[in-house]
Amino acid sequence: MHEQKPRSILVVPVNNETIDVQAPTSVLATLPMVLGERGYYVFPVNTVKTLLENEGYYEPAEIHAAPPESLASMFGADTVLYVTIHEWTSQYMLISTTTTVDFEYRLVNADGTELWRARKQLSYNPNNQNSTGNPLADLISMAVTAAIERAAPNYLPLTRTANAQTFYNLQRGLPPGPYSPAYDEYYKQLNAQ
Repeated sequence: MHEQKPRSILVVPVNNETIDVQAPTSVLATLPMVLGERGYYVFPVNTVKTLLENEGYYEPAEIHAAPPESLASMFGADTVLYVTIHEWTSQYMLISTTTTVDFEYRLVNADGTELWRARKQLSYNPNNQNSTGNPLADLISMAVTAAIERAAPNYLPLTRTANAQTFYNLQRGLPPGPYSPAYDEYYKQLNAQ
C-alpha cells in the first residue's frame, strides 16, 4: 500500500449476504465521505453504479467477480474498493434489542494486487444506558426502547462508526491519501523509520 500511494478509489456496489435489501444502499451512502476525509478522490457512487449497469454489470456479486483491471480502467481509477456485508441484523430478546453490522473491506490495485483488507463487526444495544434507580421504571423503559429499536433499527450511525474505525485504525487502517493534510507528514515519518 505504501509503495503504490493510490490517489483515487473506485467504490463498486456492495455485495450483500443478508436479507435486508436496504443494507447495500446504506453502506454505499456512508463510504465516500469517510474515504474523502481520509484524503482520497472517490468516484461518485451513483455514477459508478449507472455506468456499470450500462456495461452489463447489474449484480454486485458479478461486479466483485469481474477482473479489477477492467473495472479500474473503465474509470481510470488507481484502486477498487470491494465491500461485503456479512451481517445486518437487529435481534430482539425479551426486553433487549441488539443491532449488529459486520463488513469486510478489500482494496485492490488497478493491476489486481490486493493492497489492504479489513473486517469490522460492531453491535449496539440501546439498553446499555444509565438506570433511573427505579427497577419498574427501568424495566418499562428498557422494554419500550427495545421495541422501538426492533421496529426501526438505526443502522446508519453504526455503519458510519464501523467505517471510521476501520479506515482510521492506526495499525491496520488506510494511510492518509494525497489530499489529506497529514499525507506528507505520514510519509516523512514512514521514510525516517
